Amino acid sequence: MKVLWPNFEKRGGLVTVVAIDRETREVLMVAFANEQAFQRTIASGVAYYWSTSRNQLWMKGGTSGDFQLVSDVLVDCDGDALIYVVDQQGAGACHTKAKSCFFRSCFRGLVMDAPNASEKDILEERAVQDLSIHPKLIPVPAQETKAPRVDREQFKGFVHGMGMARPARPS
Repeated sequence: MKVLWPNFEKRGGLVTVVAIDRETREVLMVAFANEQAFQRTIASGVAYYWSTSRNQLWMKGGTSGDFQLVSDVLVDCDGDALIYVVDQQGAGACHTKAKSCFFRSCFRGLVMDAPNASEKDILEERAVQDLSIHPKLIPVPAQETKAPRVDREQFKGFVHGMGMARPARPS
């Protein structure tokens, strides 16, 4: 079988890997792979990554039991990013046992259960004062979350007060 080979040289031996759920296409996690991790993933059908913090190869689920069975690997046009299409096994993709590592919204706080989330997993909240906010960036209505909510009108007032009012829509 022939396999499209990523460009590992472009980014110093690593490519970015986005793992998505095979059925829902939800983003589960983002990590890195080196050539060895890619080869093991292709050969075994189980997701392997390169840990930049531990500087070692790791099989997702090797310690936690939360394996990712890979059904496809997509490569981008530049060859420097991959998508692992996976069937997530176990509790979830995140070390916090959340289904996805993306369990926090910048606007809404926690958006899904993360049973093992520690204080350091919950990022510091800061008031946006001197940052430019794109006028079209308005938070979606909050669902049930554990974080305080910002009402759309309050946010619009805040944005307007910063001189960043949304331009009128053409009719």
